[in-house]
Parts: sequence; C-alpha cells; structure tokens
Amino acid sequence: MRVRAGSERGFVLLNALLLVAAFAAAAVYVLGRAESARLRQSELQGAGQLRLYLDGFESLALTLLRADQQGGAVDARSDVWAGAIDNVVVDRGQLSGQISDLQGRFNVNWLANPEDLGAETGFTRLLARLGLPSRLAPQIIEFVRPGGPSDSAGYARLTPAITPQGGPVLLLEQLQVIPALRPRYFARLAPYLAALPSDSLLNLNTVSPEVLISLLPGANSGSLEQVLLSRRQNPFTSVEDFILRSSGAFSLEGLPELEELRFAVGSAWFHVDIAAQLEDRTLTRQTIIFRRPLPYGPQVWYRLGGGI
Repeated sequence: MRVRAGSERGFVLLNALLLVAAFAAAAVYVLGRAESARLRQSELQGAGQLRLYLDGFESLALTLLRADQQGGAVDARSDVWAGAIDNVVVDRGQLSGQISDLQGRFNVNWLANPEDLGAETGFTRLLARLGLPSRLAPQIIEFVRPGGPSDSAGYARLTPAITPQGGPVLLLEQLQVIPALRPRYFARLAPYLAALPSDSLLNLNTVSPEVLISLLPGANSGSLEQVLLSRRQNPFTSVEDFILRSSGAFSLEGLPELEELRFAVGSAWFHVDIAAQLEDRTLTRQTIIFRRPLPYGPQVWYRLGGGI
C-alpha cells in the first residue's frame, strides 16, 4: 500500500508539473501574440503618422503656390515657394521638403513632335554640355516619337523583354528602359529633364543655364549666364524683358521660326519632394502639382512613393 500510495503521489505531481508547463507555454504564446499585435499596431500608427506629415507638407505646398499665384503671374527662384524646408522638428521626428519648377527643365515630350527641330537640336546640344554621349539623342528621341524606335532589338534582349510603343512619356523613369541610357547617364540627365504636356513652355526665371543655352544656338554662354544671375533680384517680367536684357548674349536670328514662343516667365507644373522621418523610419513622397488659373488654383496631379 505504501508503494502504491507513493506512485499515486508521483503521478499526481507529474500531472501537476505538466499542467504548469502547459499553462506556462500558453502564457508565453499569448504574451508573444500580444507583443506582436502591439508591434504591428505601433507600426501602423507610425506609418499613419508619417503619412500625415507628408500630407501636411503637401498642403503647405498647395497653399504657398496658391498665394504666389494670387501675387502675380511671374514665378522665380526668389519666390517663397522655392525655398527648401530642411529638418523641421515634429513629434518624434523630422520633416523636409522642396518645391521645384518643372517648367525650368527641358521637356522631353517636345521631342515627340517630329517637326520641332529646335527641340531636337537643342537636346543634342544639352547632352554635349552635360558631357553625355551624343548617341543618346536619337535613342531617346525615337523612344518618345509616335511608333517608337525603328530598331527594337536591344529591347528584346531586356529581362523581361519589351516592345516600346513610342509617344510622350508620363514619367522620366520610363526612359530607363532605353538600353543605351545607362544608370549613370540617366542620373546625370534627369535633373535637367521633365515629362510634361508637349505644349508646356520654358520658364526663363527658373531654367538652368545649361538648358537655356542649349536652346539658343549661337548664344554667348558667359554673357547669358551673367544675365541669368541678375534674375534673382530682378526676375524677368515678360519674354520681351528677357530679350531686351540679354540682347548682347544671343540673336533671335539664330532661332528656328517662332522658337521664342517656347518661353514664358511663369509656370503651371511643379514637383514637390518630401521626406518624413519618425524615429528610425523614413517615408518619402514625390507629388506633381498642376496649377490651374484662378479661381481653381493648384491641385495634386499625381503622387509617387510612400504614403500615397
């Protein structure tokens, strides 16, 4: 009877230990699930907070561009909207952003028009000024022309293979599939390009010297750069004002017929580059804004990146 009683006590003790172990395992599992849920919730809250920061800067950009529009038709690099906003401290993080004028860049979609010889020759000169191979010009021009490239063999060797359809592009990144346009070439060229409607004009108050000189054959580079330096304190008020102030830097006789109509002193297309940081996480967004005439004003055309 003693042995039997001892065995029963051992059996009861073993069962108790097994139950304790089971309860402990269950508790660890429940706590683990709870911690995972907490981390997921924290992640969602952090992402939501970052998106709100991006939305906030986007709203600020719209407000600045509308206020500038109400102040007049001239857009220049000295305007309030053109100033970078760096590392603004927000709750547990930082916010940075920059508004840039897309009409201060060479519109690659000008090249889609076979009759626009000024854009074609200007683009070739722009590549030369940037130290890029001239062979890129026909490759990019054919890519945006209706019908696409005449020789698509290089595209067939891509992974995956593609058949370029041709025509204007919505995003500059579409050009990256061109076999000859290596990543380092694209990185060098992209800051000087925009993908806009083909009837967009070039803003003389924000255009870079490289782009403007490329579109003015025979221009005296040094003289024209000096004229452009003066626009920060004294922006061009009209195309005629620019022509008058830069009369010694180039001649209209060197332009193709009606080429001067490509120029303007105001803009409707803007790019907003935003970065929001929350603790160890960063979310970015690129927003394209189209500024319609008042009373409509600026509106978001499309967005790219995090927080869409």
